[in-house]
Amino acid sequence: MPRAKKSTEAWDYEASVEQIEAIITDLETGELPLAHIFEQFEKAATELKKCGTFLQEKQQKAQLLIETLMPEDTE
Repeated sequence: MPRAKKSTEAWDYEASVEQIEAIITDLETGELPLAHIFEQFEKAATELKKCGTFLQEKQQKAQLLIETLMPEDTE
């Protein structure tokens, strides 16, 4: 079974946040056609999920690093 190819574009957290903010700004104008609103909402939700996953992974990694650096309690 062939492996899925990774995207040649690297995902960027900051760029994703900027994209979400731009979508929110567009949605707040109230001037978009309904179909476009749903498309933009879906795009923002997808990016938010990616951001959440990214932050969770980084938090777990940081916690692991902290645990390995902390001296063990000695009784």
